Amino acid sequence: MTRLLRLAQKIYADTTALSTSDLMSNEDYEIERAQLLRLATQHRSQRRLRLNPSLSLVFETRFTAWLQIQEELRWLTRPTYEDMEEVLTRCNLVVPAPEQLTATLFVDGGDNPASFYWMECIAANAFSVALRLSGSVLRARSQESSSGVLATVHTFTFQPTARCGPNTEVIWGDTTLQHTTPVSAVTRHALAQDLNPASNRNCFIAPAAARGKTTGITYTTTRIGPPSLAIPKYPSLRLVMAPGSETGADNP
Repeated sequence: MTRLLRLAQKIYADTTALSTSDLMSNEDYEIERAQLLRLATQHRSQRRLRLNPSLSLVFETRFTAWLQIQEELRWLTRPTYEDMEEVLTRCNLVVPAPEQLTATLFVDGGDNPASFYWMECIAANAFSVALRLSGSVLRARSQESSSGVLATVHTFTFQPTARCGPNTEVIWGDTTLQHTTPVSAVTRHALAQDLNPASNRNCFIAPAAARGKTTGITYTTTRIGPPSLAIPKYPSLRLVMAPGSETGADNP
């Protein structure tokens, strides 16, 4: 295991909130940035799900939160204490607690009716998402309070709420129609390990059994609910573009 891989593993496995003592200086980070971004690409690819052409769900870890902090701070020549505290506070929101998961939902920002519909749906608190994993149902709760603002990036916390069968899948949709999206073996393994990161000795390598199975994007094929119901119309809302994601990192 290389030095940077050991560093990334240590950051991932810790369960405490990120602090200034966890961070590299901007100079040191710039030297190692290319290799760290390659690690992040591998890490995120194991935790990304495409729900449909307009929606992507990326599960976060302490390592992805750390990388986001480093990416934001690199644009500040001399970050102040207040700068660092603001970034740390915001990015720590996606650091999952033990036995929980966090994920970022990205809505395709393209100018198309489907994307706009889902932005309206989420802003109106009419969107729901849950994960069936390892015999448990983890139901998502939005970290934002809806204020009638349309956005393309949303953060959710997944908490176990009930027991279920062995299938691993994401159930999502609006108040009218629910969909199911299958989860690959690699992603299933990664998310199961993320529930207890301290016991995961290598968060960057999937087991051979999981790697041998297909991991390509599979769009939703199953629908739950009455398909004849019309898509509800939500009231007109105010459009605000979400902040740009980290430069140079692996964007969904």
